[in-house]
Amino acid sequence: MSDRSLTIWKLLITFSLLSIVSGGFSLYPKNKKYRKIIAKSSRTFGTDKELENVIEYLEERLQQRGLYQFALEKQPMRLTNVLTLADGSGPSSRRSRSALRVSMIYQSQKRFQAQLNYRGKIYTVSSGQSISSIGEVVHIDQKQVVMKRENKILSYPAPGTDRQNPLEISIEDFKRGKI
Repeated sequence: MSDRSLTIWKLLITFSLLSIVSGGFSLYPKNKKYRKIIAKSSRTFGTDKELENVIEYLEERLQQRGLYQFALEKQPMRLTNVLTLADGSGPSSRRSRSALRVSMIYQSQKRFQAQLNYRGKIYTVSSGQSISSIGEVVHIDQKQVVMKRENKILSYPAPGTDRQNPLEISIEDFKRGKI
């Protein structure tokens, strides 16, 4: 063998011995801790009584829950029960299609306009406008659309307000501005 290969072998053996010795020094304290843990665990017998009681209680609850019978009236996992789809199906399709509903109210050029949905048709209206099949729009603000229909003054709520159904208003309240 040449001097170069002998030197490489000597270096390789030296580094190997040094790594084995340093590994032994790092593993010795860990082994000591492990033996202490084993000694402590061999002295403890049984389990904690409180832990046994908690486990017993949880097992009883699990058995009781297995006896529950769930009967769903509706199908909550159907997406059409949650969302109104673009084709008109969904929760809104189950409502009366002949009812007048306010789809949205928006402000355009410092006056309010509304989009009404009546019998499947959509109308965009503003105050003072009259639609033959619906009636006359008397007033629009951010919370409602007030219309005169069949000799009654009705207030239709905007979407997202607390009220869901139209409310009949007396002419005196409307004239006084109590709407």
